[in-house]
Amino acid sequence: MNMNDRITLQRPGPGAGKLRAQDAWEPVATVWANVLFPSGAEVVRAGAEVSIVKCSIRIRSRADIDTSARVLFKGKAYDVESALPDGRDSHFIFLVCKAVT
Repeated sequence: MNMNDRITLQRPGPGAGKLRAQDAWEPVATVWANVLFPSGAEVVRAGAEVSIVKCSIRIRSRADIDTSARVLFKGKAYDVESALPDGRDSHFIFLVCKAVT
């Protein structure tokens, strides 16, 4: 699996509240990754069509990434829903991420 995508890992900054404004995020690192988009869904919420995009991102293992983090990839932000170990290689983890637009 090639790691040919660049992503930026971010965590909430000291001023981040529940709404997590754009400027409330601080960068953790920019790393090489493999980003896969296996599914997407469009749903109607409160009368407006909402697009939900899920992706799996494989990166080298890091202890500083959890579900409070987010990933920037190609100008879009993705919330980290879980960080799972790679069952084949312990040097890597999979980040299960979601963007709602």
